[in-house]
Parts: sequence; structure tokens; C-alpha cells
Amino acid sequence: MKNKKILIIATCFFCLLVFVVAISAFAEKKEKVAGEISGDIRMLGWEGYDYPKTFAEFSKKYGVNISMTYISSNDEIFAKLKAGAEYDIITPNQANVEQLVVNDLLQVIDTSRIPNYKNVHPEILKAYKDFNYQGKIWGVPTAFGKNDFVYSADRVDCIDSWWDVLKPEWQGRYIMLDDALGQITQAARAIGKQGDPSLLTPAEFDEVRDLLLDMKRGARAIVSSFGEAKSMLISGETDGWFSANIMIADEAKAEGYDIRGCIPKEGTLIFLDSYGIPKSAPNLDAAYALIDQMLSVETQLELADMYMGAVTVDAPPKLSKVLYSYFPYDNLPKFFSDNILNGPIPLEEGKYATMGDWVTLWEEVKASR
Repeated sequence: MKNKKILIIATCFFCLLVFVVAISAFAEKKEKVAGEISGDIRMLGWEGYDYPKTFAEFSKKYGVNISMTYISSNDEIFAKLKAGAEYDIITPNQANVEQLVVNDLLQVIDTSRIPNYKNVHPEILKAYKDFNYQGKIWGVPTAFGKNDFVYSADRVDCIDSWWDVLKPEWQGRYIMLDDALGQITQAARAIGKQGDPSLLTPAEFDEVRDLLLDMKRGARAIVSSFGEAKSMLISGETDGWFSANIMIADEAKAEGYDIRGCIPKEGTLIFLDSYGIPKSAPNLDAAYALIDQMLSVETQLELADMYMGAVTVDAPPKLSKVLYSYFPYDNLPKFFSDNILNGPIPLEEGKYATMGDWVTLWEEVKASR
């Protein structure tokens, strides 16, 4: 009887020991997984794209510091990476993907490390085809949007045509952004370019050049950041901004200023914001975790509040009627067919202007008087 009691006690002790070891192993594994996401995330992208709520919650959850280096043009991403700068996440435009890949500056995206990737809308992925260069995925869509003519509604009415800024009453009253890709693309729409605005024939390129030189002569300034543009609009130093993301209007309204956006009759450029991972990214685990967070419902709703388009299927149904109506979520195929995204700008000489031609033209425009 005594031996039986000892056996029972020993068995219970053994079971308890196994339970404690199992719990410890689970806790150790959990701690190890959480510990994989640490350190800092260095990002390279546009001002205004460091989303306060998402970044703050992500930093608190993982103890990761997110720092953003702002760009004033899409060309800066290539220039900085080519010079050896290290970042964990960049925000490339689809027109620059080929250039980054050919120069071995971008790494292939492993979608198995992004659980929320499965929620990206099929039409978004279809429009995102230029990120599937050489049959591989080089970026992850996070939002989409369009550029408006942004203006101070307290002082002026919107323009009917992009060409209206050349009229006498607009001289010295609008600004442009120091971004070759955005400005040349918008000018291509203004001259009536059909099809991919990245494929400009010599004749079309000359038309774009003439228009941009005329616009530069009448512009108040070429600004280097969204913040500078917003300050000039609010202060009254300028009344309009040629081709700008509408999010700046929303930010100004939140501060009590009536800044609005409109699309002139020739149409506008649209864009798909994306996150890519440089070849030399030092904090890969954290980069993938943040990309996955960007596709969560909570973050997609935060982006929609900034007048960006949600790219996942589960976020739009949760939007307010006003925000839902801002983009045609019920007919995305028509949106992307009516407003064509930039494809890759040719790198080699041929029948279209090359990336080098675009850069040279923009430098000429900036230097002109």
C-alpha cells in the first residue's frame, strides 16, 4: 500500500514536471519568436507616408523604432541605394522597378512571410503587374491614389484644364513638386497622351518639354516636400499646386483651412503605393512584419482616412459612405483602365524617351527661368 502511494506521488510529480517543462519551452519559443523582431526599421519614402497610428502601435508592440528618410522625388530612391545607403523598406514607384532590379538593388518578396497578402484585392494585383518583373514579385501594394490640382478654395476656383495655369491670372500663383516622374507624367496627360505615359515618342517628349518649360516660367516655385507645399498654400504664398496627392488637402482641412482638389478635364495620373525591400536590408524580419501590418484592416482604414485607396478586400466594407465614395471600389477595373498607371520607363535607347532623357529634361526645367 505504501509503495502504491509512493508510485502515485512519483507519477504526479513526473506529470507536473513534464507540464512545467512544456510551459517553459512554449514561453521560450514565444519569447524567441517575438525577439526576432527587434532593432530599428529604416525607411525611405515620401513625407506624410509615416503613418502615425500604425507606426506608433507597431513600435509599442515590438519595441522597434521606425525612422523615415524623406525623398522629394522617386529618383532619390535609386540614387541613395546605388550610393550604398542601407534601408529596410523603400517605397518604389512601378515605373522604377526595372531600374532597381537590373542594378541588383531590390530583393524578391517572399509572400509566405506576409499573412495578410492573401487579402489584397485581385484587381489591385492585376494593376500591379509591373512589380512582377521577370516573373517575380518585387513589391507589395499598400494603397492607391490619384493626383489632383490642389488649390485654396478660400481664394480661387479650380482650373478646368491643366493648361489653365499658363493663363495670365495664374502666373506666379501655383507651385510644382521637384519630382521628374510625377511632373512629366502629368504633363503627358495634359498633352493628350494615350496609353502608358512612360512610353513617350520623341514628338510627344518634345511637347511635354515645351509645356513644362512654360509651366516653370509661370510657377511661384518648385517645392521639395509636401510640408513645404502645404505651408505655402495655408500662408497664401501660393493658391494652387500642380499635380499633388489629395492627402495634403485633408491635412490642411484638419487645421481649419479650406484646401481642396479637383481633376482637370484631361485626366490625371494615378499611383499604387508599395513597399519594397532593398537587397541590403539589415532588418529583414521587422521589415516583413511591418509590411504585413500595412495590409491589416486597421491600417488600411487609417490610410483611407487620409484619402488613400484601400488595397485589401476586407477594408472597404468598413469605410464610411463618404470615404467609400471617394474611390470606385465597386468597379476597380474601370478605374484602372480609365486612368493608366505608369509602366517601366525604358532604360535603353529605342523608339521612346529613356529614363536618362526624363532625368535630363527635369534638370533642364528646374534650371530654366
